[in-house]
Amino acid sequence: MVPDLIIDVGMHQGQDTDFYLTKGFRVIGIDADIHSIDSAKERFKTYIDTNQFIPLHCAISDVDHETVLFNLSQESIWNSLNVDIANRHASLKDTVSVQSRTLASIFEEYGVPHYCKIDIEGYDDRCLQTLVPLHELPTYISVESECIGEAESISDQDAQRTLDTLHRLGYQRFKLVDQASLAVLTNSNKFYKDSTQLLQKVVRKLQSVRRKQQLYKTVGYGFTPGSSGPFGEWLAGTWSDYKTAKKMLHMHRHDYFSLPQALNYGFWCDWHATF
Repeated sequence: MVPDLIIDVGMHQGQDTDFYLTKGFRVIGIDADIHSIDSAKERFKTYIDTNQFIPLHCAISDVDHETVLFNLSQESIWNSLNVDIANRHASLKDTVSVQSRTLASIFEEYGVPHYCKIDIEGYDDRCLQTLVPLHELPTYISVESECIGEAESISDQDAQRTLDTLHRLGYQRFKLVDQASLAVLTNSNKFYKDSTQLLQKVVRKLQSVRRKQQLYKTVGYGFTPGSSGPFGEWLAGTWSDYKTAKKMLHMHRHDYFSLPQALNYGFWCDWHATF
């Protein structure tokens, strides 16, 4: 394991890459959208010159060195190998050919990182599956809990698949993080509430402001919208075992999908895991 290395899978606009570089880590930033790669080359040129940052243009999948079709959305945060995700609200902009890599082969080439962030819109679990044969894994890892298209739906059991894969890989401790607020969810509080009510909107806004202030005090960095946020011991709260994490996922999913404003693809959380 390379203690100062982070691999950012699904770099997008470089929000998280900037955080990792600011904290002194070496970063491999991966994205299938050449516009994200070109932007990162310009934004992080100083870090590239000192070999602290390496941008990689490829699509992370479950096959290595093949040409695959990658779908670009007008909402670039929805760019995906899954056309149904990229085309939410008829927002598909273009489809391009990109070379694929597996995360396992990236680890073999650059080393196993201290932390790996995975955010690739619907292919996260396939990305994890390629790590099963490896004997060494990142100390910390994060991955989207679920991601589906506008017309799709999944059961609780299917929504549990990413957690199951992390557990199969050997990870024993977990945190579930709401990505819109970067709040670490717990097994006892009702986080998702009806925000159509004016009072609840005000309360959530105040909570969000306080949370961002606390994050800045803890981490010393101001996260912008779309960031995956802090990782590892920078995360608040306590780690949960697999059994507790599974119950927590089901509880929060049920709370979210009971809301009148819930979207079928709107449960937007990351799993963070460690040993």
